[in-house]
Amino acid sequence: MINIKTKIPGPKSARFLVELKKKNGGYGVPHPLVFSGKGRGVYCEDIDGNRFLDFASQIATNPLGYNHPELLKIVKSLKSFPVKYAGQDFTVREHLKMIDKVLSISKGMKQAFLSNSGAEAVENAIKIAMRKRKEKKFTISFQGAFHGRTLGALSLHHSKPIHRKGYMLEPNKELPFDESAGDKLKDIIKKHGSQSVGLVILEHLQGEGGYRVPERKMVRGVYSICKNNKIPYIADEVQAGMGRTGKWWSFEHYGIRPDVFSAAKALQVGATVSNMFPDEPGALSSTWGGGSVVDMMLGMKTIDIIKKEKLLQKNRKNGKYMMKRLNELEVGNIRGRGLMTAFDLQDSRERDNLVIESAKRGLLVLGAGEKGIRLIPPYVVNKKEIDVGLSVLEKSMKEIRKKGFKHSGKICNFMGCGDGS
Repeated sequence: MINIKTKIPGPKSARFLVELKKKNGGYGVPHPLVFSGKGRGVYCEDIDGNRFLDFASQIATNPLGYNHPELLKIVKSLKSFPVKYAGQDFTVREHLKMIDKVLSISKGMKQAFLSNSGAEAVENAIKIAMRKRKEKKFTISFQGAFHGRTLGALSLHHSKPIHRKGYMLEPNKELPFDESAGDKLKDIIKKHGSQSVGLVILEHLQGEGGYRVPERKMVRGVYSICKNNKIPYIADEVQAGMGRTGKWWSFEHYGIRPDVFSAAKALQVGATVSNMFPDEPGALSSTWGGGSVVDMMLGMKTIDIIKKEKLLQKNRKNGKYMMKRLNELEVGNIRGRGLMTAFDLQDSRERDNLVIESAKRGLLVLGAGEKGIRLIPPYVVNKKEIDVGLSVLEKSMKEIRKKGFKHSGKICNFMGCGDGS
């Protein structure tokens, strides 16, 4: 259960975060705690001994929660060094086993390429598509899109402006995230020719841009246009994939099969999956891709556990329960699939206040889009724990909506304290 012993952050976490903020050149706005490694299931502990209920799952990278016994066995079984090889040049058995495991849950796909992260998986999806498009002039992505922080992935980006500010990027055109997308795509093709379009990429449940669920008509329409014009269609499954929406991949909800898709986060490694890889050796590579033995073993075991414990079905069931309970709260625009749900507050200030107040009360959640809160607990969550989390949210909302409410204390040194930053 939740057990908060100190103010948040606690004294040990605060001292650590002060030093990190000074020395980490990429410092952002983290949750105001330092994880200890202790915890079980959906609960985690910080180095001050505070126990939190985690409805953020390390931004969807931690699907089975903390210290799952079968995953711990893998970590403890590694008794030799190195556990990480330059996997594209120095082969380990787990490389092929991991590819086979990914293909086993990717119907109709014949090849996969392993890498380090979601951004790298997207970069390789871009490369695969571009090799097939000799006359390409630009890529196409969607309003609100987020595909990673490397420059190729950022070229597809239409989320927060700060992510792109000051960088030289590849040419890209934007489609609306609604049913008019197909008509806009037809206009682009009519004006520039289909051969100018290098690729179309879509999150089939949008992540950073607001946890928005695309309409079936939009997806099917854009997909059909791409097929008719032989334009590579890429699905970004980095956040929504690996079972979170109740299916292995979120594009499966639409009855389509992309030419290429990217995966990572819950998979524990990056993966690009396709039937159209380039034939030339060396066209794709990654020093550590397919080389981290521990990550590949954990990824394979995660897939096995999801199958064995029927977590796809459980995610669908608990997702419906989460939506039902959210409808009892005073929140708007409730949306999502499976254990990938969100709702909106009045504005970004109220949203940020809720994230902070919830953390102070022992619940970890994340923002999404302009004013949304995303709820993405580990797949092992149960109804009682969902009730506990939503109870904390309800109490937190009542607190932040009191007249004159304002956060104070050390927590404001590390988070925006409701100022919309």
